[in-house]
Amino acid sequence: MVLHLSPASPVGPTAQAPPTVLRPGHPFSRSELECMRLDGLLVNVYGSGFALPWEQITPRHRAAAAFFSLPEQVRRKVVLGRLTAAWVYGCAPEPEKLSVLLDHRHRAISQGRYRPALIHEVTLGPLDTVTIGGVPVSTPLRTALDVALHAPEPDAIRVLTALAGAKGLGCQLDVIRQAIEAKPRLPGKARALQRIGAAMGAEP
Repeated sequence: MVLHLSPASPVGPTAQAPPTVLRPGHPFSRSELECMRLDGLLVNVYGSGFALPWEQITPRHRAAAAFFSLPEQVRRKVVLGRLTAAWVYGCAPEPEKLSVLLDHRHRAISQGRYRPALIHEVTLGPLDTVTIGGVPVSTPLRTALDVALHAPEPDAIRVLTALAGAKGLGCQLDVIRQAIEAKPRLPGKARALQRIGAAMGAEP
């Protein structure tokens, strides 16, 4: 998988148009989309997002499907992150629940009764996000750092190894390790370094 990503990728109207991801109400209902899936006319990407069966599912499809699974009031402020971002890059299993990042400078989000995502309040710098098909996603390096620090134990090493092995992401394990070592007083730092060491030992 080759991705050409840049933290300076355009955001908003100038960003690259998202791929063909059909969702309820645009123009078909959820039941109509499900019927088309059962007939082999569509494939499910994630949640209520569907794609045409002859299209190769790419990070742009996964990002769009995840993004539109979020309530509108949530998606305006958040970035897809952690294991969800790793899945967008093709390096983690499909998430049972989306993980999104909310910059601490934004006002807290109320999801009401519908809670499709885990919202993590974090500090996001200008080099921490990239747009994929118009959807904000944490960069591969920021994703790897978050996985090393926060992912559940069974997933962290496998996902770190996959991110490091994916061409075009620039997530070599020694780069991840140096980035974590450079952060003083980082909670979870020792465990993250142990995970990176284990992933380096698992590399072919």
